[in-house]
Amino acid sequence: MNSPLWITLFGLLAAVWVIAGVRMVLGMRRLPRLDDAAPLADVDCPSVSILVAARDEEVKLPQALATLLAQDYPRYEVVAVDDRSHDATPRILDEFARTHANLKVLHLSELPKGWLGKPHALT
Repeated sequence: MNSPLWITLFGLLAAVWVIAGVRMVLGMRRLPRLDDAAPLADVDCPSVSILVAARDEEVKLPQALATLLAQDYPRYEVVAVDDRSHDATPRILDEFARTHANLKVLHLSELPKGWLGKPHALT
């Protein structure tokens, strides 16, 4: 094989990678830094909905809900969907909803034909 040809090809490949790396670093330096941005006032923050589908989750659900409802974001709601549970999941959801105004609970009793549980619950 022709050694100078391979050296030239690998040299060009290395040059392309170096140029791409330099362009990436320069591009990243032009991005605004997050710590330079002033936070929005609470009333200017967009509303956020967190969707949770739960089926037979009585063991993990209380801690998961406590974590979701402890967010410090000013305008959010948690929409929890009971996906036809057979355990204490519906009761746990309803108890949390009584003490947290930003928790909305939906109870599904049947699954439409052709749907799977979690996609239907999240829809």
